[in-house]
Formats: sequence, C-alpha cells, structure tokens
Amino acid sequence: MPLGAKGVAWLSGTGNAANAQFNVVGKINNIDQIMEISDETYQDFMKAYFVSSFSPNKDAETPSGSTLRASNYLLRQLYYSLKFKTGQTNPIYLSSEVFDHAMGMIAEAKAKDTTNLKNSAIGLQAISRFLDEKKFVLTEINFVSKYGSHNTANTKKRQKAIDVKLAEEGKLNINDADDDKGKLISIKAFLNVIALINIVKDDGEIILLNLLLLLIITGFRFEETSSLKKDCTERVPIKGDALKLAKKFKLCEYNLKINYLGMKGSKQTVHWVEPNAIPLVEAIVAAVEELTKPYRRVLIRERKSGFADLLPPEINKIDNETVELDDICRHLLTSSAGGLYWSDIRDKGKKALTNIGILPVEKVKYVGEKASSKELTYYSKDDLNKGFIELATKKKYLKKDSQFNKVVTHQRKRYPIDYEELLFIIPYGGSNLSRGRIYKNLIIYITPPIMQRFLGSAEGMSIFKKYELFDEDGNPTELLTHMPRHNINTFLAIAGITDHLQAMLMGRRDIRQNEAYKHLSLAQELESPLPDLLDDFDGGHQFDFFSDTNNPVIQESELNDLVDDLDELFSDSPLDEMEMTNPVKYTKVTGQMVFDQDISLESNFKKSLHTYGDKDEQAKYLADMVSEDFLPELNDAYNELLNEGKKEEAEELLRRHAELNPLVLGTCTRNLAQWGCPFGAKCVNGEECGYHAMTGRSGELETIVKHSIDAKNNLQKLEQIAEKDDAFNYSLNKARNSVSILDKMKKKSQEALAKGIIVTLIDKPTPEQLGAFKKPTTLADYFAIEHQRNKKGYSLDDTVVEEDK
Repeated sequence: MPLGAKGVAWLSGTGNAANAQFNVVGKINNIDQIMEISDETYQDFMKAYFVSSFSPNKDAETPSGSTLRASNYLLRQLYYSLKFKTGQTNPIYLSSEVFDHAMGMIAEAKAKDTTNLKNSAIGLQAISRFLDEKKFVLTEINFVSKYGSHNTANTKKRQKAIDVKLAEEGKLNINDADDDKGKLISIKAFLNVIALINIVKDDGEIILLNLLLLLIITGFRFEETSSLKKDCTERVPIKGDALKLAKKFKLCEYNLKINYLGMKGSKQTVHWVEPNAIPLVEAIVAAVEELTKPYRRVLIRERKSGFADLLPPEINKIDNETVELDDICRHLLTSSAGGLYWSDIRDKGKKALTNIGILPVEKVKYVGEKASSKELTYYSKDDLNKGFIELATKKKYLKKDSQFNKVVTHQRKRYPIDYEELLFIIPYGGSNLSRGRIYKNLIIYITPPIMQRFLGSAEGMSIFKKYELFDEDGNPTELLTHMPRHNINTFLAIAGITDHLQAMLMGRRDIRQNEAYKHLSLAQELESPLPDLLDDFDGGHQFDFFSDTNNPVIQESELNDLVDDLDELFSDSPLDEMEMTNPVKYTKVTGQMVFDQDISLESNFKKSLHTYGDKDEQAKYLADMVSEDFLPELNDAYNELLNEGKKEEAEELLRRHAELNPLVLGTCTRNLAQWGCPFGAKCVNGEECGYHAMTGRSGELETIVKHSIDAKNNLQKLEQIAEKDDAFNYSLNKARNSVSILDKMKKKSQEALAKGIIVTLIDKPTPEQLGAFKKPTTLADYFAIEHQRNKKGYSLDDTVVEEDK
C-alpha cells in the first residue's frame, strides 16, 4: 500500500513516498526467511491500528507517511515475535514477553544505529500504551523503552558520535536524555529578558519582545501566540465574593480572558489570565496594537487593490512613471544605515532592490548649485510593483487561494486569518537585527524561524547577542520558544496541581503529555500527591504513607470495615488510571508498599509489583503464596499432597498451575498464551471466573474501587432505561451482578491489605538531597523555594527580620 507522496486519499500524507505491507513480515531485523501473515485477524488488527494513527482530534490534515510506515514495520516484527514465543497469531495474545523479544531483535539488528533503535523503542512503547488503554490484550503489556528518546530536531553531533562509538564497543548510552535544566528559563536569562524592556529601540524588536513576554506569562505554544487576533482579550466583570476579594487584595475588578485557537488537538479556545498578570497582559496587547497600526493600514490598502498594487501612496502620487532612489529610501525602504550619511542610505537601498531583482532604468548625473554632483538613479514604478509582487509570491505570502492570510488549523478545521487581523505583525525584514533592511510595503506575521533567530536558538544575530546580554557561562543568552511553556507547567507541578487540571490549564488534550514538561528536582519529586487524601480517615494510621520522623516507618495495619467508605475515599484520588493499574508507577507515586510478614521478601515484591517471572519462579511464588485467600482449591490440594509426604507431586502440581497472567484486576491462572481466554476476559468487567484470583498488588484496591464506581454509574443509567424498555432487563441483571461481584472483590482486597503492614520506602530527604545548599539557577528553583515557604507560613518580612537579628 503506497503512502506519503504516492498515497491516495487520506494516505497521501506528508513526507516521502513509502509502502506498508499487511500480508508478509519481510526480511527485517535479521529475519532470513519470508513469513506470511496468514491470520486475517492480525491483518485487520494492523489496518485498524493504521487507521487509529489518523486521529480526528489531531490538527494534521493527513498523517505522515514515514510515521505510518514505522508503525507498520513494528507491527510486522511483533507478529514474528508473537508466533515465535507463543505459537499464536491472534493479536490479543500480545504480551510483555512478545514485546521484549521484538525489541531484542531490533536492538541486535540495529546496534550501531542508535537513532532508529531509540525510535523503534519509543514506537513499541506507544503501541503498548495504546493496547493497554483500549484493554485490547488479555494481559497488560506495559512495555517501557529503556533507550531514552532521540531529538531529531536538535541533535548534537558530538553526542551522536559518542553513541556510535559506544555502539561499536557493544555498549549503549541509555541515559542521554536532555538535561532538564536546559528546558527551563534560568534566572540570568530571565533578568536579561527584563533588561531588554528598557534597551530595545526598533519597533520590530519591541513587538518580538512583547511576544516573548506573553509566552512567559501564559505558557502558550508559540503558534497559538503568533495566531492571536488584535482583539483577542475580553474583560469579564466579577461579582459577589470574588469582587470583595479583588478589592481586598487590590486586584482588577474583572477577569481577563484571551480568546485563542488551541493547537495539537486541544479543544481550548479561552485562556483565563492570572489576576496579578492582567495589567501586564493588557499593557502588552495595547502596546503591540499601537505599534502595528501603520502596518494594518498598509495591509488594508493593499487588500482593497487585491494586492495588485504594493506601492505606497507617496510613490504613486509622483507624476512620472519613474521614481528616484531618494524617494524610495524615504517611503519604501529603511536601513540600518540610518543616522549615517545619506549616500550610505542610498547605497543600502540600491543593494536591497538589486537583491530582489529590481534594477534601475535610468541614471542621470546631477550638478548642484555649489558645483557638487551626484548620480540620480531612477526606477520604474511598474518594475518596483512587479518586483515586490514576485517577492511576496516567492515567500508564499501571496498565493492564488491565499493572499496575506495565515491558516490556523484547530480541531481539524481550517481558519484563515488575514494578517491585518493578527496581533503580532511586522514589516518584511523588521526582525533582521544585523542588517535591518525593512520593506515597509510587505507586512508579514511572525514565523517560528523569525522568533528562533530573535531568541538565539537559530543562526543569525539574536537580540541577546546584539545588546551583549550573557549567561553565567559567558555566552549570549539563548532561549527556545517552548521554554516558557516548560516553565509554567513546572510551576504547576511544583504547586501540586493535579495532572487533569494541569492539562486543562495548559490547553492539552492528553494528560500523559504533562510528563514531558515536568522538570522537578529531588526535593520536588519527593513530595507525594497523596498525604492530604487520607489524613482524616481512620486516625491517619492505616494509610499513613509518610511520617514526620527521619527514618522509614513501618506501621501495623488494622482490619476495619471500610467497604461502604471506599468509594467515597478514592473517588477523588489524584492517581490516574495508568498509576492505579501499573504497580511500579503506583509505588513510585505513593512511596509505599504493603508487606505480608508470613511470606518471603522476594514474594512480597513480586506480589506488590505484579511481576512473577518465568514458570519456575511462578511455581516458587505459588508455594509461598497459596492460602485460604489466594487460590484456595490449589492450596487444599497442595497441602494434602504435602501431608501425604508427596513433595515432588506437590511441586509438580504447583508447576502445572504456574500460569499467573497479570490483569488490570487480579491475575489469570489459565495458560492464555497457549489456550487463550474462552470467556472474553469477562473478569475485567467484574464477572466471576474460576481462573481469576485477586493478588493484593499495589494499586489493586484503588482500581477495583474505580471499576466499582463506574459500574454503579452505569447501573443507574440502565435502571432508568429499563424502566421505559423491558428489553434492557437482561443487561440490567448483568450490571447488578457485576456491581455485586466488584463489591466482593473490593472487600476481599481490603481484607488482604489489612493483614499486612505498610512500609514507607522513601526516607525523609536530607538538606543535601533537597539542594538546600545549592544556588538556585532557574525560575523553577526560586518558585519551589517560595512555594515551600508559603506552605510553612513564612513571608519575605520574616526573612528580613530573622536576618536582621
């Protein structure tokens, strides 16, 4: 199937031509024989995943051909590994073991190609996450890349050379992720930005600086900010208690919203400005609108002519068909030679016209009154106009179907915005800080390359280099357009804002994307989101995750009748579903595990983290674990054989039943890899199954409670529907049965946890770990310090008084 440039319909995506195959694996990753994909179910699965790659929530009109080909390549590798490891061809049998085998083959085949190796690992991780979220496979895959990520947009040649060398030596640098500090605005850089406010002179510099300030205040994506309209802000009056608070704290007596179009699939169209920042945002917008008024008049005039006339009125009013260079330099061009001799300005103007293909039509030697002479250079008005039209067409500002307007894609709809309606516009060349050759008759919007050069992250003269503003290392300050967004998201994370609220505030459609923006120090990461959740519950003992002492605390669990309270307790849990269903993530977030004193340390870890190992390890685990609560029938048979002195038969019995497949809820003791699940994984929906057992893993209780809450909500809806239509009675009975079974699971899981002890795994950090003696280098560092001070009730006055003492 052709993709990309050779594709048809929605497959005619961006990028180079490529092909996707659905019926054969091919000779990939050292596979020396051609294997057919004979199972039509797997072929359909590949095609379904293929289609899912083109999400209607994404802004791109067509998917990338190379991206589609990459996923097709990985799915074919997974088919080979699936058949090799399990003998199965149905994709529901994909497992972590299959993914590990596929990754192993790729790593062996691409040992020296670190870029493709990392991208393949990230691709497999994406497929794993997608399948786990859709509950498509029988057992959770939870494949996580250990090879880091590869930033193809800003690859450092030196690091790439190091990676290649390590690969040749049989090693691989798996910890080459970007330094988090480099993604945040340093204190020195921020001070340099503030210094620019009183330094910049030219209108273009002022406009670009105001755009940067708005990025820092709002955390917008650059494209969202550059697409703002001139009337983007709107005051909304506040009333009642909110008005009283505003007056008390001397804030604006209104809220300010910024209307914008969210990018990258975001549905957001409104951003509410933080109350303290309202005056600053309004000042920025007002200043930019005032500076850009002349530019808007130019665009409005040119649009009336259908952009057939790009010459200013001052030029058109000249009676002759030719225009002397002096008039052009006064009304059409400006140059960095301003302030020097007029002859220099003329030379710069002449070179500027020559560079865009406009040549003089006549040169006349003029002798002045004092016998001084100069050469008069004349240009044809028609040549000037045609030359600027050709330049605008070449730069794609002027097209057949788009004349000086920017097309913004939001929720897969295209919104053309005329340049004069945009807030941030500049003359062509107005951003060039070195030569400053500006064409007053060509007004454009601010593109990413323009802003990147201004900030020093692209080749050319940056604003920091021009005004000699340096970082601590002595080099000119460099910023990226995305740094302010990283900054804001880090502030929110430090402040303990939940992931869902962070995503909402940042205009993000997927809460998992928050992870890419969190750059927290050890002190910030050690602050669990859970301590306040259960403070008032059971005296704070049974679920007391963290202690005030300096050592890890082991606390006895008590059996309490919590079944009726569990739904209420966990309904507002800050944990997302991935953290509840992934025991490793759950343990990292909460910093605690439940240990059973009656089983070994190894078995405790396997139980809590839901990792059982191979068949021999599972048999050993079962010998430690089977009891009246866990696999009671197997426990009875096992003990009966032991009591009869048949130790070998007892061990063989456990080995025969050593099939522990981790599920979202509990574990399955059936050999799923070989025989599959004949019941459609009904246990996941809360239906009883003889092969199903609860494990007591970390996060299992919260997961059951969440399923229970969802089931009860669905039951209420079904009850309302069944009152009007008897045809739903069967579904209603199944839903009631599911709720009942989930309640039993909930009670059983709680009772199992109550028999253990909760161990806090994280020791209270030392001042050295917290970085108390390290100089803060970023705005996030200062924010974290002030946030901790505010939580403890300190103020700036307290510090001054204490220091004075």
